[in-house]
Amino acid sequence: MDMAINPAGDFDIDSGKPYEIEGTEEIMQRIYICLSAHRGNFIYDRELGGELYKIEVSENGAENILEVQAREAIKCIPDAEICEIHIVNGIVYALVSVDGWIRNIAIRRN
Repeated sequence: MDMAINPAGDFDIDSGKPYEIEGTEEIMQRIYICLSAHRGNFIYDRELGGELYKIEVSENGAENILEVQAREAIKCIPDAEICEIHIVNGIVYALVSVDGWIRNIAIRRN
């Protein structure tokens, strides 16, 4: 189990209190953190995160480069796989396979 985190990086609140998540929700949260965190910025684990933030989404082949970077960022999460990266209106989305389900998550906005 883990505490739920909102997109701003704070504890998510339900009825005024932080709450725990588990199972697929916990895995999806870990994936989101790994894809959105800048590698080297978390003092307790310098390998956490990725370098997706360095890729200019408007450059040719950005989706392919982002996909490689995304796979690298989540390699430590068993049973999680990046299926595809796509960019829509400057927002980077990842199609992620977890527990036999495909989920679409926004991982970066310009």
